[in-house]
Amino acid sequence: MHTLVPICILFATLLGCETQKVEYRHRPTWHTVLSGTAGLPQEETRADGTIVIYNSTTGANSVLLQEYLDTIVLEEIDELTGETTLRSILPEHVLTHTLTCLRDCNWELLFEQIISTPMKQYYRSEGHSEKEFVAFFADNRRELAMTLQRMHGGKGFGEVTTTENNGIITYTFIPRIARNYTFKTASFLRENDYLKLHSVR
Repeated sequence: MHTLVPICILFATLLGCETQKVEYRHRPTWHTVLSGTAGLPQEETRADGTIVIYNSTTGANSVLLQEYLDTIVLEEIDELTGETTLRSILPEHVLTHTLTCLRDCNWELLFEQIISTPMKQYYRSEGHSEKEFVAFFADNRRELAMTLQRMHGGKGFGEVTTTENNGIITYTFIPRIARNYTFKTASFLRENDYLKLHSVR
């Protein structure tokens, strides 16, 4: 999960009879780069009305992070066992891996290596099953692929907005695009060093 380092600066601004709370937080460079979300908002308003203002560091750290990203093997196949290991650092990596599993109907690899631990726990909990997981992805295979493919290609063209809350990164189609798709959002959860698919809705 992401850890944002708060600079606990809170102050009240009188606006008539209202009190406004503003919180300043530091967003490290690694958070921006590894999230693949250079467009993260510099300011956001929480449900309770608190305004959160972020600042980020730039410079030599960005170069080091890019060098780190260049060393990551996203797909590795064991020569002896044939076992495949998938790694995702950016949301685009998760989208690519998921699309490949949808194409190949490889539900086991999708379940074991791509989806988040909370999603696995949901399907393994009482009243649910991995068969339910397979049924969802198999039955909605075409619609899911259409959504994820458009998100992958449309992110750089302003067709997808990015938000981040409690360590969960969410891609959402803008309204003009969303009306053409059954599934309109995809979220990603970082678990240790790697990103996982958390939901598609």
